[in-house]
Amino acid sequence: MIDKIQRSFLKMSTVNRAKIQAVVFAIVGVIGVAVVDRASINMIHSGNNNFGLPFLVGVVFFVLSAIFIYFLLRRTARIAEEALIKLAEYQRQEKENLQLFNFALDNSADAIYWFTFDTRFFYVNDAACLMLGYSKDELLNMKLSDIDPDYTKNTQDFLAQIKEKQYICFESQQTRKDGSVFPASVTASYFCDGSKEFICSFGRDITEQKERRRMIIEQNEALKNSLQDKEVLIKEIHHRVKNNLEVISSLLQMQNRRETNEQVKDALSKSQSRIYAIALVHEMLYKNSDLATIDMKIHLDRLSSSMVDLYAQTKKISVILDTENIFLTMDSAILVALIVHELFLNSIKHAFVDSDSGIITIFIKNGVDGAIVFGVNDNGIGINHEKIQTSTSLGCQLINTITEFQLNGEIVTDSQNGFKCSITFIPKEKGNL
Repeated sequence: MIDKIQRSFLKMSTVNRAKIQAVVFAIVGVIGVAVVDRASINMIHSGNNNFGLPFLVGVVFFVLSAIFIYFLLRRTARIAEEALIKLAEYQRQEKENLQLFNFALDNSADAIYWFTFDTRFFYVNDAACLMLGYSKDELLNMKLSDIDPDYTKNTQDFLAQIKEKQYICFESQQTRKDGSVFPASVTASYFCDGSKEFICSFGRDITEQKERRRMIIEQNEALKNSLQDKEVLIKEIHHRVKNNLEVISSLLQMQNRRETNEQVKDALSKSQSRIYAIALVHEMLYKNSDLATIDMKIHLDRLSSSMVDLYAQTKKISVILDTENIFLTMDSAILVALIVHELFLNSIKHAFVDSDSGIITIFIKNGVDGAIVFGVNDNGIGINHEKIQTSTSLGCQLINTITEFQLNGEIVTDSQNGFKCSITFIPKEKGNL
């Protein structure tokens, strides 16, 4: 477009110069004729019959005019030659730019086709020919409906929509020369050159992309089915582990009924309740939709209710749950449940020896820096702090061993108002909300 303007400007400048030179030449000629004519009239009126002087003046004038015209034409020729040279340079540059432009269009990865508002192709690149299987000459004699039958439906409305929005993207089904149909992603833009309107479209065969997308969907569906199968299998494993633990608990209960030694019976009962604390975790896992974490609020509620029924049948023990929405992995949940079991059992057996009633609070909360704080608090007679650290009972050993070596936590006790034991630890895989 710039080259076209420059050529027009050069052409206009050359024409204007020629006009100016012609006008100057005409003015000089008219002046010369007028001078000779005036001199002749004056000599006739004066009665001077000597025409030598006017003739000499005329000759000199025409000689000067000839010299002037010579230089004028010479300058005009030089200007014309310069104009032709510039015009040739502009044409050469335009040809080079056009070659680069055509090279870029023909080597584009996308098919490019321009068509007029009567849907006839105006321009196509090599990629369009390759994608559709037609030659350029064939496509330039075709309409858009020949490759995309859907354009026959509401064509004018569609073209008006492109004109209004200037730019739209859509997906269509296009037909190759051999009759095969393929999905294409198309971007259409409106363009106006003076009184002519065009639609410039960029198309791309998306068969591979759609096939890849279909394969991904199928793979995801297969993975989903496989995951569901594995979830069912894992739940079945937890269910069987829970059943096996219940069998062991039942065997311990049967042995407990046969024993007459109270110490043995007490040990069997404690072992039975510890097994129940572990079995309860597996039961919750196979019943939950989430196989990764345990809701500790529900778990501790069920555990405390079961222990009250088992150990506090003759006492009025009130259990308070002070819990936040905390979810732990199976390993952490089992360890926390075992510690709470021992602390809760200790409160039931030893905190209310002088009373038939009491209150036991089980708590688990979020601490600072991602820590979890849990424990048991009762309003009983309390206990010596050193006794917990030095006790050789299995329960105290379990609490200290699990806290120190498995949870990497810290124990804090308080016996001012009853007994309170708090354990703080940071889960390896934190799942609390």
